[in-house]
Amino acid sequence: MFHYLSEGSDHNPEEYYGLIIKNAWLDNDINRFYIEFDSGKTIAIWDNGQSCCESRYITTDDDPKDLIDYRLVKIEAKEGPDLGDHEQVFVEIATDKSFITLVNHNEHNGYYGGFTLTITEEME
Repeated sequence: MFHYLSEGSDHNPEEYYGLIIKNAWLDNDINRFYIEFDSGKTIAIWDNGQSCCESRYITTDDDPKDLIDYRLVKIEAKEGPDLGDHEQVFVEIATDKSFITLVNHNEHNGYYGGFTLTITEEME
């Protein structure tokens, strides 16, 4: 279950490269990171791999507002630490002027694991 943004996702990150970010925020209630573009499109980045006995969530120490008014140049998943029953994968979101890092967490009972990071377009 270790596929990231390029495998199994509804959309590839490259589809949005070059677009200007109008807004960006983390919705902790549903564990999705949103990017709204000035073109009117909004995407959500989230982990679609929920299995039994897991707790999946996203954190960041960065301010998503640092992305606003800049052109998206990269969304890339990178391996994070595997602490046995607490796995992490990083997602770097970069513009032509700044970047932030999301940390996707999967806390599980040791039997389940992995990530299924996906990008979906949200309807207005």
